[in-house]
Amino acid sequence: MYDSQTNDFLTILKKAQNKLNNAQITNAKKEIDWFLEYIFDIPFYDIRNNEKFQIKDTHLKQLKEFIDRRVLGEPFQYIINRSTFYGYDFIVNKHTLIPRPESETIIDTVKKYGFFQDALDIGTGSGNLAITLSLEKVINKIDAIDISSEALKIATKNTQQLKTNNVTFFHQNIFNVLPVKSYDLIVSNPPYISKIEYRNLNKQVKKYEPQTSLTDNKDGLYFYKFFAKNLFKILKPQGKLILEIGLEKHKETIQKIFINNNYKYKWHKDLNGNYRVIELYQ
Repeated sequence: MYDSQTNDFLTILKKAQNKLNNAQITNAKKEIDWFLEYIFDIPFYDIRNNEKFQIKDTHLKQLKEFIDRRVLGEPFQYIINRSTFYGYDFIVNKHTLIPRPESETIIDTVKKYGFFQDALDIGTGSGNLAITLSLEKVINKIDAIDISSEALKIATKNTQQLKTNNVTFFHQNIFNVLPVKSYDLIVSNPPYISKIEYRNLNKQVKKYEPQTSLTDNKDGLYFYKFFAKNLFKILKPQGKLILEIGLEKHKETIQKIFINNNYKYKWHKDLNGNYRVIELYQ
């Protein structure tokens, strides 16, 4: 199927696309184009529009490995170790959650309020929220914490790659130790999938993405309950707490958790029109 000596390049691509289509990967052609752009480091339309394009055996082997891994369900982003968030390319791997476009609503919400001096990102993962806030120049400095030392290694690489110098990472479990300082802004995309919902989650997500970044192994509300009772201790009087939520069916419950702890709130929708982010203040 992938014999570069007996098949022209476009025929190879067509066969690869058919294999992904047969595996119910609906975005097959685009994924192959993105992968080609990644391994050749030139625009994919320059590749496809060049009738004389020749693929080296080493690149052909990479393409075959990519197709085989995608057929098994491994996420595209983990195969190339890259994911785009808010227009920036982040390094990701199995220790970090793949950044979702829905989480960009947090950045848009923060940007509505101008500039913050001190910020905190709880559960930073690849560092996509903290680093993007830095790159968008809406914070002076930001601390970012995570319980995964492996995730923090990736986050540190992302600060180096994207050349940010005002993000500081800490290996910390917020349930055990609260930060010793107060912040103008706290953001978080916490694990909000319940134990029951996790059982019914897409098999590929469960197989490849870190479980601790997806579920609290309880009712999906554990982080919100903890935040409501504790984060006022480290949130400055005029500060804002901005959190992502999952399914809209939990919206009213999450809202009530914070109302019962004397927070005021405002909801923000994502690009799909779903309530995705709750903004909290006192």
